[in-house]
Amino acid sequence: MAWTSEDTKGLQSFKYITDSDDVRFKQIIKETLLNNRFLIHVLNNKELDEDEPDSYFNESILPYFVLEDTITTVKNVLCYEITFETNRYDKRTITKDCQIIFNIVCDLGDIIEKDTGIARHDLIAALLMYQFNWTNIFGMQIHCTSDTPSMLGANLACRTLVFRGEFPNSLSKTTDGITRVINSDVVVR
Repeated sequence: MAWTSEDTKGLQSFKYITDSDDVRFKQIIKETLLNNRFLIHVLNNKELDEDEPDSYFNESILPYFVLEDTITTVKNVLCYEITFETNRYDKRTITKDCQIIFNIVCDLGDIIEKDTGIARHDLIAALLMYQFNWTNIFGMQIHCTSDTPSMLGANLACRTLVFRGEFPNSLSKTTDGITRVINSDVVVR
């Protein structure tokens, strides 16, 4: 069976269907980061145009934390991951704990941001704190619970921020384009 444009549209709709909090939250983060002109500037990717922030996605802004084994050019990268863990389940309350993890990795050859004199990984962390800490950007409040500096190898400074929040645990189900709240219904396919 040949892949059609309708198949592509159906697959692309998963960016906005509320059933997958991971995909939905990552889409919110992506849009938020790409619309932050200060962040784009501070990432300082000389190969990309700051006036085209979408070009930073999958180059300097990654929705996963995987870096090449050997980085040969100076590069500053912002990675993000999301984890969920069910922390309560009974008939009255269904919630899950969410962690939004940002890993900021900056090359020591480009560590000081020239406009401010601040270490680049610290400045990016400050921008993320300003953008996400104590906000309801995902529909429920999140706050920073960890802010840790480290090194990756001999040439990369890293700063890891962890934001936490408590969210409803997968209470929606989309079938044939219709999203509904799941309570005690049984859904059979």
